[in-house]
Amino acid sequence: MILFDFDYERAATLEDAVAILARLQGEARALAGGTDLLPSMRMENIKPRLLVSLGAIEPNEPEMLADGSIRIDALSRLASLENSSLLRDKVPMLAESAHVVGSNQIRQMGTLGGNLCQETRCMQLDQKHDYQFVAPCFKRGGDCCYPFPRNKRDICWSVYMSDIAPALIALDAEVEILGEAGRRRIHVEELFTGNGLKPLKLGQAELLRAVFIPQRPRGYTWGFHKSTVRGGLEFGMAVIAVALQIAEDGMTCADARIVIGAVREAPVRLAAAERSLKGVVLDEKRLAQVAAEASREANPLPHHGFTKRHLMDNIRVYLRRTMAQAIGRARSPER
Repeated sequence: MILFDFDYERAATLEDAVAILARLQGEARALAGGTDLLPSMRMENIKPRLLVSLGAIEPNEPEMLADGSIRIDALSRLASLENSSLLRDKVPMLAESAHVVGSNQIRQMGTLGGNLCQETRCMQLDQKHDYQFVAPCFKRGGDCCYPFPRNKRDICWSVYMSDIAPALIALDAEVEILGEAGRRRIHVEELFTGNGLKPLKLGQAELLRAVFIPQRPRGYTWGFHKSTVRGGLEFGMAVIAVALQIAEDGMTCADARIVIGAVREAPVRLAAAERSLKGVVLDEKRLAQVAAEASREANPLPHHGFTKRHLMDNIRVYLRRTMAQAIGRARSPER
């Protein structure tokens, strides 16, 4: 139940929605699937004066463009992405990342843009503050941080937990943003600030319009893993996305992109681990060494009951397995 009043307006187009958001100057929020926004409103973390519904805007189907890239409408439901024959054929890592989001009911409602634009999470933030944690934290405009009491006011170590963002970053995807000044395109990894107080580099009147995934290079292979306590239906403790380019000899790594999600204020691109893979033969010893170094490079935040040591061990074990999975795909005779 939401215990405060707000108005509701249904936009006919994204341009109309942007105009309404601009007019309200930060007092309005766009509503697509609502699977992240409405729970935040129930917690009163967000108290907009107006909700601008995007429900009347019909998303386009994912399509392959003339240059071999793939365009995906940001209003696409996650269920449609996991079941898209085009995505399962051309970018199966994206379809898999959509498949592991929450429950089927969540995926039927949630959108690609909404998943990318979700708020960061913290056990002390995402609950009612009328029975245990009474004083508001930094993100709620207060002067305390419950999990990290020594943090300064401009530091919020809440965790960004999208399952899809790490996959898109590993795929070197771009996002198209619509605002008052028109459209702009940036890489998905540039969408994030790395600051839990304001995790996204979006203006008050900007909306995601589409995601573009470039054509996969020759020798491309992938691996994806989400760790959860119950195997699904919940946010991850760590999400791993790996995109490798294997040289013609079938043994040497020509390029690598490794991204860890759900462990910090934004997805973590493991640049040092990527460099250590390039130009080397990918054997078990090398994979174990890279995974061990990567677990330290990721520097995860303890969150939702998981210690830093536990998260580092999780990354070390499952990154090695995920890279091995990717290499196995590349060397499979069915490929």
